[in-house]
Amino acid sequence: MIKNKIFYYIRMKLLSPISVGNGDDFLTDHDCIRDNEGMPFIPATSIAGVFVHYLSNENKQIFNPKQNDEYKQSPYFISDANIFLEKDSKKVNTSIRDGIKLDENKITEEGAKFDFEIVETGTVFDFRIEITVRENDNKDEMKKIVDIILNGINNGEILFGFKSRRGYGKAKVLNAKIKEFNENQIDDLISFDKYDINNYEDYSIQIENTESKFDYIKVDLKQLGGISIKRYSARAGNVDFEHITSNGNPVIPGTSWNGLIKSQIKKYLETEVLFHSGLVLTDWFGQEKSKENDGKASNVIFEESQIKNATKIELTRNKVDRFSGGAADRALFSEVAYYNGETTLGIKVKKSIKEDNDNSRIIGLIALVIKDIDNGLIALGGQTAIGRGMFRVKNVTINGENFDLDKAIENVIGGAVIG
Repeated sequence: MIKNKIFYYIRMKLLSPISVGNGDDFLTDHDCIRDNEGMPFIPATSIAGVFVHYLSNENKQIFNPKQNDEYKQSPYFISDANIFLEKDSKKVNTSIRDGIKLDENKITEEGAKFDFEIVETGTVFDFRIEITVRENDNKDEMKKIVDIILNGINNGEILFGFKSRRGYGKAKVLNAKIKEFNENQIDDLISFDKYDINNYEDYSIQIENTESKFDYIKVDLKQLGGISIKRYSARAGNVDFEHITSNGNPVIPGTSWNGLIKSQIKKYLETEVLFHSGLVLTDWFGQEKSKENDGKASNVIFEESQIKNATKIELTRNKVDRFSGGAADRALFSEVAYYNGETTLGIKVKKSIKEDNDNSRIIGLIALVIKDIDNGLIALGGQTAIGRGMFRVKNVTINGENFDLDKAIENVIGGAVIG
C-alpha cells in the first residue's frame, strides 16, 4: 500500500559544457541527443545511472533495491532533464569542439582527430524526482538520499555526460522545490500538475556532513604570454583558427590539462627512481576500451578552466620554409590568441581506489608536475616552441588548505633526484 508520494522539481545550471550523445554522427562524430523539437536534453537513464554510481552501497539498496540477486522496481522515478529557456527565448547555445590524441612529442596520432557537439556552460536544465513511499519504507531515509544527490551535484562530484572526468558535465542546483501527499490526499494528488514548478513549495537542501570521496587540488595560475589550444573556423572572413572559447570566454579544457599532466607523470614513472614504485598509471588516469584492454574510468578529474582578464589579440603570420628560411608560398594565416590572463586549475583525486592504497603518491607526482609548470619546464597547448602555454603558479591549496608541494614530493621520491 502506498503511504506517500513525494515530488521534487530541480532546476540546475551548467558550470561547464555537457555532451550527451545519441549515437549519431550527422553534425559531428558525437552529436548531442535531441527531443522531437530538436532541443538537447539529458536522458533519465543517464541521470539515474550517475546517481546510482555516486551513492554508497547502503543507499544504492534503497534507491535501486535488490532481492535474491534480482532488482525490484525502484521507488524513485527520475525524469529527463529538459532545457529551461526564459520567456520568448528559443536559442540554445551549442557548439562544436575538436579533439585530438597526441603522442609524447605532441604530434597528432593517425586517425585520432574527432569532434563532438556540446551544450554550452550556463545552460539551465529542469528535471524531476518522484518517490513512492510504501508500507515498511522509511520516508526520512528515502528523502535523505535526495539530499545526498543534490549535495553531490553542488559539490561537483556528480557529473553528467561524455568526458565528465575531463571537465564536462559539472552543474549546480539553482532551485529545489518539493510537494508531498499522504494517503488521505488522493484528490489533491490526482489534480496536481507535476510539470509546473509553480505548483511546488520551496525546499532547502539539507547539508549532509559526509566525507568527500575526492581530494581537491586548486591551482591559481598567471599566464606568461599567450596560449594556443586551437579551434578551427570554416566560415569565410573569420580567422583561420582561434584559442578555444565557451560562450565567448577563453577556456582551457580538462582534456588539455589531463594530457599535459598525465604525460609528465608517465615520464617520471619511467625513471629509475620511480620505475619500481608500484604506481600504475592506468589505475589513476584510466584507459580507453580496446580489443586488448577493458575500458577503465579515470580516478583523477580535471576541471575546465576559464581564463579571465586576458588580452585578446588577432595575429597574422607567415609559415616559414624550414630549408630556405623564407616565407612559404601562399602560407599566410591568421589567428586569435589570449595573453597574460589568469586562470584556476581544479583537480579531483579519488581518495582510495584500493583497500590497501591511498592517493598520497599520485598527489605527490601531481605536485611535482605543478612545480614543473611553475619552473617553465613544460608548457600547455600548441605553439610552445614560440613561448605559448607558460604559467606562473600563484597559489596552491588542497581541500581548502595550503598545499606544501615540496612535502608532497618528498613523500614520493624521498629526497632522490629524478632525471
